[in-house]
Amino acid sequence: MPNLNLVNLVDWLKMMVASRRSEEVVDPTIETRPSTRALKRALLTALRCVDPDSEKRPKMGQVVRMLESDDPIPRADRRSRHNRGGSTEMDSQRDNNSDTDKSDNPDSKPSRSKASSSK
Repeated sequence: MPNLNLVNLVDWLKMMVASRRSEEVVDPTIETRPSTRALKRALLTALRCVDPDSEKRPKMGQVVRMLESDDPIPRADRRSRHNRGGSTEMDSQRDNNSDTDKSDNPDSKPSRSKASSSK
């Protein structure tokens, strides 16, 4: 008999972020609450780590840099992470062209679409 109280944590987190309820994912008994900015950065990083496409997931060194960075999160990156958990081709292209991905992944190669659009 299946347990009806089971919740997929990744799906729940995506839903909370998409519905702008990020503050509610923090343990209410935590002594020091994170700043809104730190929480958003941690959640966006976490969502990248569970991307269905394993090629898009950051390496651990990239995760550390993303969490330690003080750079603002690019708007295009925020929009692409707030879709309903599914990734569209347009989101993937936007992610591949975002400044954050380049700074987080020094080994990344320029995408073809970026090169052709600069002509």
